[in-house]
Amino acid sequence: MKTAQDRYFECLEVCIEDEQGKSCRQVCAPILNDDPFDHPTVPIASSK
Repeated sequence: MKTAQDRYFECLEVCIEDEQGKSCRQVCAPILNDDPFDHPTVPIASSK
């Protein structure tokens, strides 16, 4: 099982700065708290 720190660094590796209006550290930081309701998400636009 990966640690929160492992998941945090993996998040930083794939993060695109300001993609979600926040810095990568802001986006990935909730992983370190291991809060299942506050993990980074990437909205997917639906095509209609």
